[in-house]
Amino acid sequence: MKSISKRLTLRIMMVVLAMMAVIAGVVYFTVSEYMDDEAEMRFQIVVMRAHREIQRRLSDVYVATNNNVHEIERDIDDPDKLYAHLERIVKENPWIVSCGLLFVPDYYPEKGKYFVPFATRDTADVVSVMRIDTVYHDYFEDDWYVARMESDSADWEDPYFEDPQLTTYIEPRLLTTYAVPIHNREGRPVAVLCSDLSLEDLRNDMLQKVRQGKRNYEQNEKHPSYNCIIDRNGRYVLHPDRDRMLKDTFDAKVTFKGKEGTVSAIVDGVPSWIFYRHLKYVEWTVMMVVPENLIQRHGRMLNTIILLVMLIGLAAIYLFCRQQIRKVTSPLHRFARSAEEVAKGNFNAPLPDIRDDDEIHLLRDSFGNMQQSLSRYIDELKTTTAQKSAIESELSVARRIQMSMLTTDMPERPDLEVDATLTPAKAVGGDLYDFFLRDDSLYFCIGDVAGKGVPAALVMTTVCSAFRLLAESESEPMRIVSRMNDMIIRDSSMTLFVTFFAGVLDLSTGHLRYCNAGHKPPLINGQPLGVDHNLPIGAMPDWVFTAQETSLAPGSTLFLYTDGLDEAENGGHNMFGKKRVMEVIKTAGTQPRALIRRMTQAVADFTGDTEQSDDLTMLALQWKKIHDDLNN
Repeated sequence: MKSISKRLTLRIMMVVLAMMAVIAGVVYFTVSEYMDDEAEMRFQIVVMRAHREIQRRLSDVYVATNNNVHEIERDIDDPDKLYAHLERIVKENPWIVSCGLLFVPDYYPEKGKYFVPFATRDTADVVSVMRIDTVYHDYFEDDWYVARMESDSADWEDPYFEDPQLTTYIEPRLLTTYAVPIHNREGRPVAVLCSDLSLEDLRNDMLQKVRQGKRNYEQNEKHPSYNCIIDRNGRYVLHPDRDRMLKDTFDAKVTFKGKEGTVSAIVDGVPSWIFYRHLKYVEWTVMMVVPENLIQRHGRMLNTIILLVMLIGLAAIYLFCRQQIRKVTSPLHRFARSAEEVAKGNFNAPLPDIRDDDEIHLLRDSFGNMQQSLSRYIDELKTTTAQKSAIESELSVARRIQMSMLTTDMPERPDLEVDATLTPAKAVGGDLYDFFLRDDSLYFCIGDVAGKGVPAALVMTTVCSAFRLLAESESEPMRIVSRMNDMIIRDSSMTLFVTFFAGVLDLSTGHLRYCNAGHKPPLINGQPLGVDHNLPIGAMPDWVFTAQETSLAPGSTLFLYTDGLDEAENGGHNMFGKKRVMEVIKTAGTQPRALIRRMTQAVADFTGDTEQSDDLTMLALQWKKIHDDLNN
């Protein structure tokens, strides 16, 4: 028969072992996840900074080059003036190392077959201009030159090493060129303007920043982390090893999903994580390649230490219990009664005073710590519940504020009837609409922010306010949309784009002027309205939006909606679709209020209780020509 001390020791150790196993498991996975998340965040920041710097340089070159095209074409008949334009381009943009104009052969008969004015940066403040046609090859036969002339469009060319005859460096630099066709006064392309960006400088800057951001434990690593860039063909554009640039190819089996993210792969035989972002102006991908062991090293080390500490603690507990339980067992009865109170939920129940320094005293202390932990947990749970309730209340207030910004007062006019509705998919949404009367014209709009929830709602409020403000002074929808695009592009905090439709309806004639920025075409009496394919607001700076116009027949109904209507899904993941939209319009008639109510009911019948992922917004207006019998 086993003694009570042995039995108690075994039972206590079983409980302690189970608790420590649970704690060890929780700690292991928590620490591992935390360390992985911390490492991922740190490397994503490195990639983001590199991406931002490269994007900035590309954008500066893009803007500086395009801003000088008009001046060059203005002086196209005076070749000697062209040198000054090239010199200014290089001087005013620190990232442009050289700039040249490559004319078609014999364009200036007095200049000979080749005429290539060229400007290059000698130092930070010194720019030299020259004519390089005497040493240049037949560039007009190059594929990139032919492509620019035939397409008559600007583009970034594939990276290349510069001509050794045009550089003072020991090794030719790696460059990429932004090429823009230049036209004569008849509109015919006669030259290509080339602005060269040094990828060598960019590489050196990236390597310096990576070295500054590395942890000490990477200094002597056989396979450290590094930044690189690959082009559309998978070639290394930038790499720490200069010999691999434009010569080596990245593993084509790696699939990049989306514009940014993280993937795992075998890189150069090493299991690694790849953090990447795609560049906007060129088909390049900025990457941070991090060996997997670097990410997991700290987590494994910390977990090993924790495991060793727990094992040592477990052994100490066993030896202590084995020795001390033999001394006293009588206080267990009093302790058991106190434990029953705690088990009933009384976490503040007093524990017996154990004077002897034995295993029961240790158990009492452990139980007391557990008692305090449970009490703190309950308090934290109550606090968390209260915070969640507060957040839900704040979202409800935000929804009411957002909905209050929408126009609900319908104009009371015999020649016009308007109705609209907006149903957010979440507590707050990114759809918008607005309309108001000014100078016997109806100004109206509808839009859809690319995104959901609070960020989209913030952009929605900004767009609504901007439309109302601009429409008070601007009469042309194209001007309103263009100025809204400029406002959103200038605001660096707004990273979401907006599909947008703005219109102005002359109520005296039924003449409709409108501008569509990537939004779904409205329907006139169930038939699509012709719209130009403009980009959404906020997608690209300096986009030239086009204006359109048409005339409404008396009694015509214009129906505008967001993709939350035709893309509404039922439980079988089937969409409502444009066909159902048109069928409802045919049966509902042309009266706006009846049309929107009928459409809302049709969508509700189709989706049932299925939760929707997108906001649903509809705007309908009907123009009725008023005949003046006194003047007829």
